[in-house]
Amino acid sequence: MNMALNRLQQLEFESRIFVSLGIVALTCALSFLVVPDAQPTFLYIGQALAFSDRTVVSLGYSFGAVLMLLVSLLRMWAGSVLTPTRIMAFKVQTDALKTCGPYRIVRNPIYLADFLAVFVFALYLPPVGLLMPALFFFHYQRLISFEEESLAGNFSESFAQYLSNTPRMLPSTRSISHVSEAVKEFRINKEGFRHNALFLLFIPGFAVAAVTHEFNHAILIGLPAVFDWAIIHTKIGRNK
Repeated sequence: MNMALNRLQQLEFESRIFVSLGIVALTCALSFLVVPDAQPTFLYIGQALAFSDRTVVSLGYSFGAVLMLLVSLLRMWAGSVLTPTRIMAFKVQTDALKTCGPYRIVRNPIYLADFLAVFVFALYLPPVGLLMPALFFFHYQRLISFEEESLAGNFSESFAQYLSNTPRMLPSTRSISHVSEAVKEFRINKEGFRHNALFLLFIPGFAVAAVTHEFNHAILIGLPAVFDWAIIHTKIGRNK
């Protein structure tokens, strides 16, 4: 039984890009096809705070642009610490244990960046869209668990210490105290930029949406970078 569950986790890990894209596709289909007339979640939040819809839309999309910039920087930073083949390989990689830069704050900063981006994106969908970050969180916990079991076999003592000192994906008050130390190691190299730019075009996309008040503009401008990343991820993953 344990072997079968482990094999299922391995299959989920090795096909994680397709599972992730499937979650996005499912949630968007529910949002746009099943409840097409429902308001986006961020409008409900703005109305609860007694803001006008026009103000909420302008500020909401501007907020999205800023957050997409921050998550892009985090992902590129984390991706610059690791190599593209390590990040994008379909099979789990256990050749090195990185604990510098953003890895001082959480053990999985790339998953954190992706989760934050998905959560922000879900705010611009109807409330059913919140299913997206919920499913991603469950999916990522399973991926991380499988990866950690593999790393523990190669770095038993040092990895056990890292586990006890650094939270898995969401920062803790203790790990946040290491931010200043981590920022001193901030760097984004060419490979880190190129292979982790999947949210980059959502920055101008949300900026345009803040003016036009059309979420579709953010999607149309942002998606090419996601498709580009998915193609590169698949090519590198298959060859590793």
